[in-house]
Amino acid sequence: MKRIILFGAPGSGKGTQADKIEREFSFKKISTGDLIRAEVHKKSVIGNKIEEFSSRGLLVPDEIIIEMVKNRVLSDDIKEGYILDGFPRTLDQVKGLSTVPAEEEMAVFLRVNEDIIVKRILSRVSCENCGNIFNTIFQIPAKVNVCDNCGSALTKRNDDTEDIIKKRIVIYRAETLPVINYYRGKGNLHELDASKDINTVWKEIRELVK
Repeated sequence: MKRIILFGAPGSGKGTQADKIEREFSFKKISTGDLIRAEVHKKSVIGNKIEEFSSRGLLVPDEIIIEMVKNRVLSDDIKEGYILDGFPRTLDQVKGLSTVPAEEEMAVFLRVNEDIIVKRILSRVSCENCGNIFNTIFQIPAKVNVCDNCGSALTKRNDDTEDIIKKRIVIYRAETLPVINYYRGKGNLHELDASKDINTVWKEIRELVK
């Protein structure tokens, strides 16, 4: 089973590229954000714990994130491989992931400078219904402010402001740089210039994965 770990700051396009890998290679995309929402929606034991932390304004602890990822990785529908989007983000999460065996592991870091990230996120709109994300610069919906997937309205996130975006980038770099350095030292990190257009970056990723 193949494990692909995608790294990239908000706006680097890692979610879009993860979707492309999933479609092309039949790997399953695993997003910690999706896992958290699913557990909360199910009102599972883990979901109730997550809500308890969130209600107190606390981050979800690493051990809960690691448990959710492990449960998902061991699901019956994951046979060929999987893509991790947004995990691991800390060295403790790296340690937890290392206990999950994989026949092959590849880490891909999508590098983008801050100015491009800010421009991309400020141009981002998402579907209120299905969560599809578009961009008014390079991933334009067929109809203005209408989702190509389900026809619902597209809106901007309230927290997609320049100040908040820059704070998110600072936090991301502080958290994730040690993790990226870990995989660089391990010798399985591939760094790509993600400031290029989506299709060019996809061609490079596709060559790495196949």
